[in-house]
Amino acid sequence: MTKGKNSKTQTKFHEIVKDYQNATPREIWEGVRDNFLFGFIGATLVVFIATKNDYAVLVGYIVYYFYMGRIVNRPKYVTSLGKLIVFPIPSAAGAFTGYKTSYVLIDYIGSIF
Repeated sequence: MTKGKNSKTQTKFHEIVKDYQNATPREIWEGVRDNFLFGFIGATLVVFIATKNDYAVLVGYIVYYFYMGRIVNRPKYVTSLGKLIVFPIPSAAGAFTGYKTSYVLIDYIGSIF
């Protein structure tokens, strides 16, 4: 039984490597960048709402919905590389970074208004 599970893992890994080799660096970078920003903006918006900073919430929503057009209108990920690496990892990293830096952004937005 264990041999079959290990074989599936190796097959999935080889599939990801093959997808990586077939993709251009630009395609990968654009996916990583877009997913990081998507996670970042979404996480900052949650913190802005939780801290009840109305100006930050307004700016956050404006940025979020402008960027949402880019996310919704892009092609879906069909490869294992996209589904297992390019989408979840940068999105999670962006969300965590957005969560950690949102308080600095709140102070900055508060100083403008």
